[in-house]
Amino acid sequence: MPDVRTATGLILAVILLVPGLPRGQSRIAVPAPQSVFGFESGADYKLATYDQSVEYFKKLDEASKSLTLVEAGRTSQGRPMYFALISSPDNLSHIDRYREIARRLAHPGGLSETAARQLAVEGKAFVHIDGGLHATEVAGPQHTPLLAYELLSRASEPDTRTILDNVVLMLWPTINPDGQQMIAEWYMKNVGTPYEQSDLPVLYQEYVGHDNNRDAYMLNMIESRVIEHVWRQWEPQIVYVHHQSGPFPTRIWLPPFSEPVATDAPYLMSREVNMIGMAIAKGLEERGQVGATHMGTAFDAWYPGYIDYAPNFKNVAAFWTETALYRYATPHEYTIQDFPQNMRDLRPRSLYASPWRPGWWRLRDAVEYMETASFSVLEYAAKYKNSLLLNRYKAGRDQIARGTKNPPYAYLIPQEQRDVVAAVELLRRLAFGGVRISQLTADAAVDGVSYPAGTWIIPTDQEFAALAREVLDVQKYPDLRRYPGGPPERPYDAAGWTLPLQMGVRVIAAASPLSADVRAHLKAIGRPVDPKSRPTMYVSGQVDAAPFDSAPGTGFDTNPASAAIVPPPGRVTGSGSSLAVDPAQNNAFRAINRAWKDGATVHFAARTPSSPARYIINGLSVSAQSALVQALALTAERTAQSGIPIRKPRLGVYEPWGGSMSAGWTRWILEQYGFDYVTLRPADFHSPLGTKVDVVLMADGTRLPTAAAGDRGGGRGGRVVRPEYADTLSAEDLAAFEAFIRGGGTLVCVNTASAFAIQQFKLPITNSSAGLRAEEFFLRGSIVEASVDLSHPIMAGMPEKAAIFANGSPVFDTREGFKGTVLARYAETGSPLLSGYLIGEKYLQGKAAAVDVPLDSGHVVLLGFRPEWRGQPFSTFRVLFNAVLNVH
Repeated sequence: MPDVRTATGLILAVILLVPGLPRGQSRIAVPAPQSVFGFESGADYKLATYDQSVEYFKKLDEASKSLTLVEAGRTSQGRPMYFALISSPDNLSHIDRYREIARRLAHPGGLSETAARQLAVEGKAFVHIDGGLHATEVAGPQHTPLLAYELLSRASEPDTRTILDNVVLMLWPTINPDGQQMIAEWYMKNVGTPYEQSDLPVLYQEYVGHDNNRDAYMLNMIESRVIEHVWRQWEPQIVYVHHQSGPFPTRIWLPPFSEPVATDAPYLMSREVNMIGMAIAKGLEERGQVGATHMGTAFDAWYPGYIDYAPNFKNVAAFWTETALYRYATPHEYTIQDFPQNMRDLRPRSLYASPWRPGWWRLRDAVEYMETASFSVLEYAAKYKNSLLLNRYKAGRDQIARGTKNPPYAYLIPQEQRDVVAAVELLRRLAFGGVRISQLTADAAVDGVSYPAGTWIIPTDQEFAALAREVLDVQKYPDLRRYPGGPPERPYDAAGWTLPLQMGVRVIAAASPLSADVRAHLKAIGRPVDPKSRPTMYVSGQVDAAPFDSAPGTGFDTNPASAAIVPPPGRVTGSGSSLAVDPAQNNAFRAINRAWKDGATVHFAARTPSSPARYIINGLSVSAQSALVQALALTAERTAQSGIPIRKPRLGVYEPWGGSMSAGWTRWILEQYGFDYVTLRPADFHSPLGTKVDVVLMADGTRLPTAAAGDRGGGRGGRVVRPEYADTLSAEDLAAFEAFIRGGGTLVCVNTASAFAIQQFKLPITNSSAGLRAEEFFLRGSIVEASVDLSHPIMAGMPEKAAIFANGSPVFDTREGFKGTVLARYAETGSPLLSGYLIGEKYLQGKAAAVDVPLDSGHVVLLGFRPEWRGQPFSTFRVLFNAVLNVH
């Protein structure tokens, strides 16, 4: 173990100088990556693991006074997450002062422009660069050790010295340590075999895989919270995340982004990002690295959930690039025949000035492009250091001013909600991200409406207000067409995500400025930001700090403001020996699952004209009931009411080899609410399912691999699959699965997984949107409204009209012979669009969004939407929970 010291309040590894071999012009002796890896960064057929990267960074920390390694937190699998502070020794010795300046400029309230200019001159630019988080995009974490080596070994050269004197680089080896370790081990295991390019059989980040870059405002994953925790303690002015792969045959895609861009992104940050993108392109051309492109139609900046775009809403110039990728570290030779027809003339274009000619592309090529891009960003930061720091101040100042001049002037969140804990979940996330939240200490009127004490208020005259606007307002995605009347330019990601709609939280936008009377009764939650406060590592303990919310362990409670946002105390009314809980509160399902674990029994009481549907918990003592209600902040009732007995379900979540993000998110949600489940793989369908499960849940995008469909060995893109992951189901297996359902089992299919059940079991259902052209019907990543059948147990706790998240979702039409129940239906007239983008509303009108189809003694439940989407739609979690509880 290296000797350690405490610096800036963090555990920093310090190490003695280790000489290395000089290479190139006058290098300072530090170890090169190959001294640890045994090969050069970017070598053909070689990938360094995360463990090797960390070992190498620790050696650099020993060898150089210009690098200090900082542990930021732990991953889902328990690995340490590190970033390296790289700057001049003098800067690192004064790091607390420079971090204080960065934080003060990030929060400009009470700071004059004259004082800000003085701080910008004194301060240093903090630049976050990392090796990416999509682990199959392997060049990123292979380039970060090389980048560190080049900076340290060339520290005496004038250009590098200018960078180190003016910039503090926060270099993360990767921001997905688990994924780098898994992918590198997987590839090195398969190199030289027919499976060299095969896919990892599981998600490369626990639960979420590729969606790890879509969690920046929800912060559901611990890795997201670790990074956000660090950013708010260091406040970098630039965030740069490396990705692969750019639009073929270009070699690297750079900002400016494609259209459209977010409506609330601070203008100054958008200009800064565009300048940096062009600076990278210039740096590449200066070094003879051709093939850079910009804009195009692939990578828009509409969705605010990207970890490499969300910081813009906090006045940080944040962006990503996409460097060309083949497969892992395997080289590939391209010919002109591989190029799209319209790119074969190799003609320079306005934003693709130096076309790449066909030839070999290696991992080392991608690593070197990334290294140039990173150096270009650092050179930009060094050259424009003063304006970078001052622009952080100006952008925040402008956001404050906007909130005093333009509506909404505030957002009000009353405590009277269908599920007040959902409101708390929303607010705790915003506060963790730096948005300031206040609470009324007395009744007050806004826009002529009286709001009681306790109402939460988010004033928009604050520096991070753009984030609040972006996630709380309704999205109206622009109608961009490839040509007039033609197909739409598909959003790169979601088109609408409005959190009040997704989470079922009542949020009111203030149309007029908050009066002096209102402000007199506002109390800020938490304490003001202290720029001098010492940074800490994000530690997620084993004890649940806030049992009422969905984040396990410490969760959001490392942030004092988040920790101070709590729901009203739980409350029990009525008399009787049983406890009735309302499924409109998601924590009712936590209560049910905890009660089962404590030996209680559960009944379902159906909806009546005078009472909503409820779950009845029997067998808990009065003290146990009270403890449950208080811990989960429930509103419950003691009762003598009974109902239909429910047996704790034996649930199986089907997850195909290769990983399913939808299945991963589903598992995460089930775990947070206390549901036990087993993971089903294709091989499990070879034996009787009834011995293991009662309910099978198939997530969006999943299907059972069948020999008849030619699935054997079929990896993505025709890649060969290792035999242990190439299982397929025979006709006999499928027949046994159908017999399991007909004999009393339940199959719950989410979104596009419905297609398998409709076809396999010949259900009297069709998807009426199938076969329609995009210019006729388009509904992806948007929120729409459907009316629900509240008499059915699966819809217990839902409002009469529900906001549901649709993404390439089926539109169900019942055929002759249908004897089931339509659980949710689109309106007969008008548009159901609530947020996002919709073409062809007529194809939804009167159609079903969810159905329950009896199959002899069993059931097939088809949910034509995404109740689990990225852990965001709290208002539809209960549909999934009700469905797997198997009440019929």
